[in-house]
Amino acid sequence: MTERTAGPEKVAAESVVQAVSLIARGNPVDRGSLEAQLGRQSALVDSLLDLSTTMLRWRQKDQERAALLESASELIQVRDTKRLLQKLVDRAKSLIGCDIAYLSEYNPDTDELNVRASRGAISLQLPALRVPPGVGLAGRVVRDRAAHWTSDYDLTQLPHERRVDSAVKAEGMDSLLGVPMVVDGEVLGALFAANRYPHDFGADEITLLSALADHASVILKTARLMGELADAAALSAASEDLAAAKAKTLQRLVEVEEQLTQLVLQGHGTTSVTNVISETLHAEALTVNSWRLDSPEFPTDDDFLGQSGVSREDILAALATSRHTGRSAQISDDERLIAASVASNKRQHSGLFVRFHSAPKDGDHSIVAQAAQSLALIQMNEQSRADAENRVRGELAVDLIADTRNLDELRARARSSNFTLLGPWQLMVVQAGPNDFDRIGSLLARIEPRILMTQRSPGLTVLLPRSAHRTRTQLKELLTASEVLRDCLVVVSNTDFQRAQLRTAEDELWSCVRVLNSLSISSGVCSAEDFAPYTAMFGTAPEHVGQFMERMLGPLRQWDQRQSADLVTTLRTYFEHSNSMSRTASALSIHINTLKLRLERIDTVLDNDWRAPEYAFRLHVALRLDQLQRNV
Repeated sequence: MTERTAGPEKVAAESVVQAVSLIARGNPVDRGSLEAQLGRQSALVDSLLDLSTTMLRWRQKDQERAALLESASELIQVRDTKRLLQKLVDRAKSLIGCDIAYLSEYNPDTDELNVRASRGAISLQLPALRVPPGVGLAGRVVRDRAAHWTSDYDLTQLPHERRVDSAVKAEGMDSLLGVPMVVDGEVLGALFAANRYPHDFGADEITLLSALADHASVILKTARLMGELADAAALSAASEDLAAAKAKTLQRLVEVEEQLTQLVLQGHGTTSVTNVISETLHAEALTVNSWRLDSPEFPTDDDFLGQSGVSREDILAALATSRHTGRSAQISDDERLIAASVASNKRQHSGLFVRFHSAPKDGDHSIVAQAAQSLALIQMNEQSRADAENRVRGELAVDLIADTRNLDELRARARSSNFTLLGPWQLMVVQAGPNDFDRIGSLLARIEPRILMTQRSPGLTVLLPRSAHRTRTQLKELLTASEVLRDCLVVVSNTDFQRAQLRTAEDELWSCVRVLNSLSISSGVCSAEDFAPYTAMFGTAPEHVGQFMERMLGPLRQWDQRQSADLVTTLRTYFEHSNSMSRTASALSIHINTLKLRLERIDTVLDNDWRAPEYAFRLHVALRLDQLQRNV
């Protein structure tokens, strides 16, 4: 056996090799076991103990490097941020050998630290802990951006807060180490290691925890960047979808506009536009002209709007908004019912109404506004044609009534229109204001396109060719059915007039209008023949009609009013039955003696001369006027 001299004693080489091999394998050694094996060789034992300590430190460093390399490898493929942070906290607890490890994320908006991951906690307070600004060891770590530690948390002079102290006590923390998580000068949070017993943290522990904190910083920073990238990608995708939707909407608007433009250029009417709108928007469409909008009965008289529950004020307000903005407008709170003003000129402000079966899509309101503009152009074209036709109508009517132009010349002017210059003519006058001329003219032209008419100071004179075959009854029904003529006075002659008679006949009809006005009649449809005798009597002085009736019938009316009698009716019936007592009594359903008493009373109120032919004639005329006034 080979021996070596070591001081006063010799040690066997095999014993030294055995001790070194034991240390190299990482087995724990102590001074007692080495002295038992090597003897009292102090220098050699000390050297072997230093070697064992160094080997243990290297082995621990290798483990730490392996853990850091594994963390770095995981960072390359960040997928689940929460899981990565939890694994990093687990490594911190394992490598440092602490009781508790946790990671808090810093919120710069609130200046708070919120625990994101923990390991070793025994209470529910730590995983949900939120550390207010500047509180505890965590607040100092964030403020100084440097590691801080304490071996006894209760003895520190750090700022305290009730919830933080409660969580610390629940976990039984005594010693605590915290290191900042910083990337590019930005504090992202802090990583902590804690023990439930007093402990002085060494440089190796601080360095290792700082390295792990750096990895955690990369994880959080990467997660934030990936989140921002995901948000940006989502925003980009949403922007692309929005752009595609807008492009599709714009393409739809362009196609509808082209279709509507073609309808206008090709001379189509209102119905074609509303049909396009109905088919394109899958909705119901309705146009309402200005005089219907002005009607007090609107919209209750309309099935489309009357059943919708919206008020007249809401409809007119929506049209006013549309007219002001040039766009369509929702009516009241009903998003499926919208209106657009069709303002073709100052004289007309029609309305386009669209009821959707479902909520309108993007661009639908614009399509309705486009349709309203197309309708305005169509109405302007129609109005221009109507104005041109009415101008020709007026010129021909003036020349026919004046009888100053050659008929061949008039035929040449009327050749391009559907007018007839062949008599005889039925004459009609309409008393109305200047603002109503256009509407009345349009109505009469629809009733009979071949009519001629001209404006007079009190209204319109209308020439209706007899070839139109309109009977007096039919014509009256057509005229009275229209709201346009509801407030107008219309006098119609059932007589056929030749051209040479038109001027005189027109004067007579306007004289009849003046007589009717004197009777306080300003609306309705009247026959000129019914008032012909009275027109002849009072036509030159219509203001005398009222005076005449009061002079003749005033005493009887006063008596009837005072005594609640009916002498005026009795006298009218008496005249209508040719002064026959029996027939008059029968018509009045009274006894003949009662009739005699009434006639005697009339004798007293008037005088016995009322039975004289001249007086009786005047009374008969006054009574007839009174009856006509009541009937109109």
